[in-house]
Amino acid sequence: MATLRALDKITGRSADFEIEVGAPIVFGVLEIDLKVCFQTPPEEPPESAAFLQIKEADYVETNTLTKPRLASEVRAEMSAAETSDESPSVTESENEPAGPLFSGWMFASTPGLSALEHPVYDVWVIRCRQPSPDSLSSPVVPDE
Repeated sequence: MATLRALDKITGRSADFEIEVGAPIVFGVLEIDLKVCFQTPPEEPPESAAFLQIKEADYVETNTLTKPRLASEVRAEMSAAETSDESPSVTESENEPAGPLFSGWMFASTPGLSALEHPVYDVWVIRCRQPSPDSLSSPVVPDE
């Protein structure tokens, strides 16, 4: 799990949100997918590093977004609206998946080192959260 901060440069509004590995979030016209997140151990200098893939979401997905939401929820609402014919139709050429706007590592200590280049949005890593020791499975103890 990671904490990200996204900034809408037009409105000046920023939002901090949690994202799970493999559970993409839609923010504005961006779909953000966290692949891996690392946090250094406490005895080392603090650093969080996350591998993110960010792509532009479909027009229909972004019509009503005002805060970050799970991409699966947005898609479910989009398909429900399509079945009831409430949304504008999208032609096949408009619905072609585009390549990612960003695919790589972002570091909390140096957000400018590897940054998303987008005219409207900035996204950067705040921190990674490691699972608590209680949630980790106990180590296997060999039989004597």
